[in-house]
Amino acid sequence: MKSSEWNNILFQDKILFMKEQIKKILALKIKALRESKGMTQEHLASLCNVSWRTISNLERGLVVPDLVMLLEMARIFDVTIDQMLDCSPDFSKTKSRLEREQFIIEKIRTSNDQVLDFLFDELMLLFKHFR
Repeated sequence: MKSSEWNNILFQDKILFMKEQIKKILALKIKALRESKGMTQEHLASLCNVSWRTISNLERGLVVPDLVMLLEMARIFDVTIDQMLDCSPDFSKTKSRLEREQFIIEKIRTSNDQVLDFLFDELMLLFKHFR
């Protein structure tokens, strides 16, 4: 195999990797925006005229939205298309960190008031000493 063929193969692998990374970042962004608005997948799906499975697949990075759906989501989330498509990864946050943040957010969201008050007090104490 010629050197140019190897370069082409390596380049195509790099492009495929970048496409997968963009899908994952866009998926995390859609999920975060939806949850920040307090929406369920079903509610977002009804606003976008798609099934909840489509939203689930979007949030898992299995598919990407078409331009019309992207425009609709930007309108729903009150962000610009540029903000929706800004897929530059925040290298200060690893995937595991983003997953831990999401886990904590979900636990807080489903906590009762007593647990939430306790967590709030503990966080304020931590921030007071570690910021």
